[in-house]
Amino acid sequence: MENIVSPKHLTQLSDSWVLWFEVSNQYLVISKSLKELVDIFLDSENEDDFHSQLRSSSDLSKHDSHTYYTEISELLRTVNRSPENELPKTSNLPHSEETDFKATYGFGNISIAVNYGSLAIQNLIHPQWAHATVLDGEIPSIVFDVLQKDHHLYLFRNQTYIGHYAVTDYHLLQGQFALQLINSLYNKSESDWIATFHASTVCNDKEAIMIIGDSGNGKSTLAAVLMANGLDVLADDFSPLSAKNQELYRFPSGISVKEGAFSTLKPMFQDFDQFPIYTSSSKPVIIKYIPPMADFAEAPSHFPCQKIVMVNYDANAVSEMKAIKLEQVLETLIPESWLSPLTSNSRLFLDWIKEVSCYELTYSDNGIAVSQFKKLFDS
Repeated sequence: MENIVSPKHLTQLSDSWVLWFEVSNQYLVISKSLKELVDIFLDSENEDDFHSQLRSSSDLSKHDSHTYYTEISELLRTVNRSPENELPKTSNLPHSEETDFKATYGFGNISIAVNYGSLAIQNLIHPQWAHATVLDGEIPSIVFDVLQKDHHLYLFRNQTYIGHYAVTDYHLLQGQFALQLINSLYNKSESDWIATFHASTVCNDKEAIMIIGDSGNGKSTLAAVLMANGLDVLADDFSPLSAKNQELYRFPSGISVKEGAFSTLKPMFQDFDQFPIYTSSSKPVIIKYIPPMADFAEAPSHFPCQKIVMVNYDANAVSEMKAIKLEQVLETLIPESWLSPLTSNSRLFLDWIKEVSCYELTYSDNGIAVSQFKKLFDS
């Protein structure tokens, strides 16, 4: 088929298949029955051949066959389109310069300085790292510049251009900055990561459990509650998975909690009232960042993760934890995360994810949620 390429990787789950397409770095989760139709489509020379093969195994009308053919064709063409990358001319790049908005952050023996082009740009990144601020002193290990020119935000690392993003897509800048930060902390490059998941992760001294959920479902608040009850927050909202060992790594940002959770969390953290108040960059809501309790320089940096919990806070629900199918988790996990475009890393992701056990926690009672997580760590 013209412009249509078969998936590079295929992995069978319990009731479905996951297909990965290299050119677009897209994953499709499809049913077994649709997988059979896709196989016939890819094996067919044209629509008549497709219809003929279907008729040999099922009593399907020409009209229905045409509908299947058209829909599968459009689906596969979509996942075989290369993403468009706008590359700026070097002459159009803004020049790095000292600004009035500069901060230096300390992580053990690594110090990272960031020059922000304006207060508005600083407010996109600084709040979640404010707890790690140190006084200017020694020459920083790494220097980032985050600048604006016209309607784009530009990111530089040690004066090397990293990328640029429309001001309206500032979340892409935030994600790339986070990726460059963990590269700096662990002396790695983008190719060393299988994925960075939009998920919070908690751990004990042996393993990690990843927490996922739609925005507003309480995953960061739950992570803070679990930390107050003796667990370690390995990462909040940004959980990086290494290609070397397929383990999740520590991301030492503050834990973002919304105003609605302040009254719940205040009794759990002695200095809660002293934590600065910010306005979220994505929504007009008040938030605070709770500093991680673990010392980045001394705490273990990575743990294996073989359990994912999808959480949903519902004040009127009966709290319960139950096992769910991986397919349900992938519907949330894949669209919300950055997944490496490298063929080898995609294979590692599929090999890792199919061994993960998945659960759903609906909760209204924090005490029950804590006990369920501790029970899950012990299982």
